[in-house]
Amino acid sequence: MLSQQQNDLVTQTGPGTPGGRLLRSYWQPIATAEEMPIGGAPMPIKILSEELVLFRDDSDRLGLIGLHCAHRATDLSYGRVENGGLRCLYHGWLFDINGQCIDQPAEPDDKKFCHKVRQTAYRVQEYGGVIWTYMGEGEAPLIPAFQFLDCPPDNRITFRVVQECNWLQGLESSTDPAHTSYLHRMSEATLSDTQGGQAARNARLFNEDIHPRLAIERTSYGCRIHALRKMSGGENYLRVNNYIYPCGTTPSSIEAPPTSGYQGRWYVPRDDYSHTRFEFIYQHNGKLDKDKYRQIRAAQIAPDKRHKRRAENRYLQDREELKRDDTFTGMGRYLAAHDAFAIESAGAIQDRTQEHLGSTDIVIIELRKALLAAIKQMEETGEVPGLLRDPSQNTFPDFICTADYALDGEDGPAYCRRILGRGPSSGPTKVAAE
Repeated sequence: MLSQQQNDLVTQTGPGTPGGRLLRSYWQPIATAEEMPIGGAPMPIKILSEELVLFRDDSDRLGLIGLHCAHRATDLSYGRVENGGLRCLYHGWLFDINGQCIDQPAEPDDKKFCHKVRQTAYRVQEYGGVIWTYMGEGEAPLIPAFQFLDCPPDNRITFRVVQECNWLQGLESSTDPAHTSYLHRMSEATLSDTQGGQAARNARLFNEDIHPRLAIERTSYGCRIHALRKMSGGENYLRVNNYIYPCGTTPSSIEAPPTSGYQGRWYVPRDDYSHTRFEFIYQHNGKLDKDKYRQIRAAQIAPDKRHKRRAENRYLQDREELKRDDTFTGMGRYLAAHDAFAIESAGAIQDRTQEHLGSTDIVIIELRKALLAAIKQMEETGEVPGLLRDPSQNTFPDFICTADYALDGEDGPAYCRRILGRGPSSGPTKVAAE
């Protein structure tokens, strides 16, 4: 468990907080590129307890500025895009993408004071199917060029959903390998009926061995997470996932071997009580069937960008479905809704002083240690881990995200050393739980 002081450090991310300073030191996604097309409407954004508006000016340049007009606080997301900026509907004040007021039409020419008025403004960049912002001080680092971000657009699709709890609950769930055998368990018959034979065969990968052997390694970009399961046929089924500083993860596909791709996820605080989950679905080779994924999301995500299964309707739990053991939760087959139930029902900010962690929580423990160490490093040196500023160094030769079968006697770290060509004796420090 964490002390109250530690829990506050890693959950509070508003302006001026240590956690907020940490997250502001990295680029953060704020919208999918599809949500901000050329000629599209301005979009209100809430991130790190700040209210902003994302827009394209009439030259198609992206801007992210304070949501409330500096004049009398009217919502600028309703404004007009014209004459080089975003114009407030109330009195016509016009702001450019840098937040500078460039017109006050209601003021007499000799009374204008545009040069004195500036909205909060942050840098923005489109990359990897999303729009990112840098809210920190000084020179912005590079956005990390992981393959799921730097790949051809045909190989990736991005979505976002708002979840009603603190960001760390989402991140911890995404890095926790042990919950998969329970929260997401489905009968093979259920999967065969809805997703085809391959999904039914994959169900046994989690159902046959519900006690995965876990290990975690520190890396240049965060942590590498291993979950090894023994199958009834003697195979050693291994998933290698990752934690990426400060709020990213890459869960591998459940298919093995070989995996066709994986997901990237970012858990970005809106405030301390809600966050946005960004999801990058990535396929290594060939075009991704984007229509399939759009249809799945359209059936599960409401227009307000929240899950249709939510606390207000008790996640549409079907107790008969649960009794039949079609699914472990009785909450349908959409795994992201299962995760939302688990993290949202823990409270707006989970009280980690009251939890009782077990041996399979080794990944959660190490993740928290990594976050607390990053905050300490920031406060002591002014630098945070994992930043990249040299384009030639923006590569990740130690990155692996896969589902595969390990050799007999081989654990997750040894598998990665072999795949990376580093031999059986090298590699970063390993922490394991049996």
